[in-house]
Amino acid sequence: MAKTKRILITGGAGFIGVNLIKYLFNKTNWQIVVLDNLSASNKTNLGIIEKESGKKVKFIKGDITNASNVATAMSGCSLVVNLAAQTGVMPSLEDPLEDAKINIIGQVTLLNQAVKSKVQKFIQASSAAPLGEQSMPLHEEKIPAPLSPYGASKMSNEGYCSAFAGSFDINTVALRFTNVYGPFSGLKGSVIPLFIKLLLDKKQPFIFGDGKQTRDFVYVEDICQAIYLALTKKIKNRFELIQLGTGKETSVNQFYALLQKELQENGIKVPSVKYKPQRAGEIVKNYTRISKASRILGYKPKFTLENGLKLTVEDFLNK
Repeated sequence: MAKTKRILITGGAGFIGVNLIKYLFNKTNWQIVVLDNLSASNKTNLGIIEKESGKKVKFIKGDITNASNVATAMSGCSLVVNLAAQTGVMPSLEDPLEDAKINIIGQVTLLNQAVKSKVQKFIQASSAAPLGEQSMPLHEEKIPAPLSPYGASKMSNEGYCSAFAGSFDINTVALRFTNVYGPFSGLKGSVIPLFIKLLLDKKQPFIFGDGKQTRDFVYVEDICQAIYLALTKKIKNRFELIQLGTGKETSVNQFYALLQKELQENGIKVPSVKYKPQRAGEIVKNYTRISKASRILGYKPKFTLENGLKLTVEDFLNK
C-alpha cells in the first residue's frame, strides 16, 4: 500500500492557503502540515475549512526565517508549497529590509531544508511584480525589471528556485500569480477585498490614478488548480517558471462597475467612484499570456470575473 503523501504549506492559514487546503481536501488524501506565524492571518478560516471537510491539518505556529521551525514542519514531507510572504508593494517601499528578510531569507531557509529533507517538489508563489512595466501580455520570456523592493524580492525567489534546481537536483516550480481574489480574503489589502469591505461598511473607496490601469484578476480556485497541477504533473525540467492568470485584461474602472452591479443586486447601495493621484511603484498595465501554463500543466481557468465576484461577495455577506 502506497504511503500517503505529506505536504507542507507555508502561510497556509492565509487567504490562498486555506483555499488550497480546501481544494486538496476535495482532490487528495494527503496529510497537510501548515507553518504560519499568523502575522497576516489567523486560524479562524482554517477552522472553518476543517469543520466543513471533517478533516484536520497539523498546524505549527512558526516562521519561515527560523531554521528550527522549518525543519520541524518539513519533517516527513515530500511536497512543499511556499505561500508565506510579505505581499505588498507599499510595505516593501516602507521597509525594504523586512521585505527581503521574509521573502528572500525565508525562502532560502525553506529550500535549504527541502534539500536536506529530500523533498520531491517545491512550489514557490511568485508574482507579476518582477516584470515591472512591460508591453502586454506578460509572459515567461520577458526580461524582469522590478519597480519595487517587493518585485525584486519575488524575482529573487524565482532565481533561487532555479539555482537550487541546478545545484541540488530538487524539482522546483515558480508560479507567477496575478491579482488573486476570492473567499476567505477578508484580511487582504488588495483591491477587490478592500473595496468590498469599504462598501459594506458604507465607506467611499478611492481609485489611485485614472482607473484605466489594468489587472488580470484570477479567482483563487483557478490558482489552486494550477498549484495542484504543478504538484502532480510530471514536468520535464528541474525548474520551471510559469505565468498564471486568466489571459484577460480588465481595467480597475471595469472591475468597479462589475462590483457595483453585484452589490446592488444584493440590495447594497454603491457610490460613484472617486480618484486620487497615482502611487509610485505601481504597475499601470498587467495581463498575462497563459499558454505555457496550459501546455505544461494543462491549466485552464474556469471562472469569469463576474462569476468569481459573485462568489466572493456571497462569502463576505455570509460572514
